[in-house]
Amino acid sequence: MVNDVLALLRNIDPVTEGVKLADQGRRTVEALIVALENFGTTMDNLNQAAARVNRLLDDVEDPIRRIAGMADQAGSLINFLPTLAGKAVSNLVPKPASTTSPPPAPMPGSTATPGSTPTAS
Repeated sequence: MVNDVLALLRNIDPVTEGVKLADQGRRTVEALIVALENFGTTMDNLNQAAARVNRLLDDVEDPIRRIAGMADQAGSLINFLPTLAGKAVSNLVPKPASTTSPPPAPMPGSTATPGSTPTAS
């Protein structure tokens, strides 16, 4: 059994293993550099998109605020229109006749005055 362990240790070359370890470390560092470069590119793209969104909001925000104000005014107008329409309809409906009838018109040739009994001449 000791001979087996010694045989395994004789097969291990420390220089070769050191070179393999250094190569693996170099590849890891290169992959890390590529990942960081990709992250930097992604951040640049996000900054450009954020700048575009900010410019768009600057262009659109004021008109939207004005439209929202007009919508509030339109809402008040819409609430007022039924009242206005009701008043208009009530003004258009003919007034009911009074319960007392007007005095009859005098007959032609009569000397009657309103409120008196007509007499024929």
